[in-house]
Amino acid sequence: MQFRHPRAVALLFAGVLIGTQAAFWLLPHRSFSQNEKRVLAQKPVISAEGIADGSLFQDVERYLSDHFPGRDGWVGVNAYLEQAEGRGAAGSIISGADGWLFPAPLSDDRQILQDNMQAITAFAQAQSVPVYLMAIPTAGAVVEDKLPALHLDYPDADMLEQARRIAGDSLQWLDVMEDFSAAEERDKLYYRTDHHWTTEGAYRAYCLLMQEMREPAVSRDAFSVERVSDFYGTSYSKSGLWLTPPDEIELWTDPDLQAVISVHDGNRREPIVQQGMLFREYLSEADKYPVFLSGNHARIHIETNADSDKRLLVVKDSYAHALAPFLAEEYRTIDLIDLRYFKRQTVSDWMQEHPVDEVLFVYGLSSLAEDKNLQWLA
Repeated sequence: MQFRHPRAVALLFAGVLIGTQAAFWLLPHRSFSQNEKRVLAQKPVISAEGIADGSLFQDVERYLSDHFPGRDGWVGVNAYLEQAEGRGAAGSIISGADGWLFPAPLSDDRQILQDNMQAITAFAQAQSVPVYLMAIPTAGAVVEDKLPALHLDYPDADMLEQARRIAGDSLQWLDVMEDFSAAEERDKLYYRTDHHWTTEGAYRAYCLLMQEMREPAVSRDAFSVERVSDFYGTSYSKSGLWLTPPDEIELWTDPDLQAVISVHDGNRREPIVQQGMLFREYLSEADKYPVFLSGNHARIHIETNADSDKRLLVVKDSYAHALAPFLAEEYRTIDLIDLRYFKRQTVSDWMQEHPVDEVLFVYGLSSLAEDKNLQWLA
């Protein structure tokens, strides 16, 4: 191929290279990406050890990638080009109808799921109190009418049935999949731009738990509902589809409920203590989901004025955060343990020091199939 003005093309190419280099060095480098909701790579530290083992060059590559001029724009352009080419996915996210961004189907490797269910089952068999398991399917397995016409199958139903068979009669299984699939408005049970269930979904799961316990659930009329706009979740952050409209977060509060929350972490001597179930300071930040329980922590302790003296232990991932305000209606004391961060002792050892009346496992199916931290149960 020949150009009419090769010199102009060469000058243009050189100008782009020089301009990109100049922008990289002159523009300020951010420490956090608002769109991707993650900390960006920091400037590499040069060391003989890093050169010898090759880690320095990997750090340099990550730093250059994270701070490439106009990175957010280029990520978005690439994502929309993939859509224009007919691909239904942007990385690990599937773009559906009406702005839905679904995490891709889970891997069909069942070994971790089997190991985790065996660990939960062995733990439940060793307890003298009731143990419940709430395993939450992914949005793609429930909100099927919003998926694109061509997509990979979601194996959630089969995986949950496998988990249920392993559990047997060792614990009380809460069939969230069946309950959610029977809902009239399934698209209200999950966020469009995030992998979590909505507050509506969490309330429905709470009602399912109360039904299993043969206890009346608090009516939705007891709660005042506040809607907070401009919520962009984890699916949005991974997709690069920056033109996707935001979600709303619904904050359900019971004016009669009083609660004191203590947040415990392994690297903090004293807990963070606050009145009320919601951490409203997060509503002004890029990631608003930590409005529920301040995000992920080793242990969260809740004291309430509930008309009960029962104590509940919740072993969980972040799905439990939006569920906690409803559980607070039923228990005087709740402890929520996240095994990704709770490392100083096993849950069994902790329960020897802190007896409870009931244990509830709350896990998204993706965690049950991928998280290897359930070894810390016993």
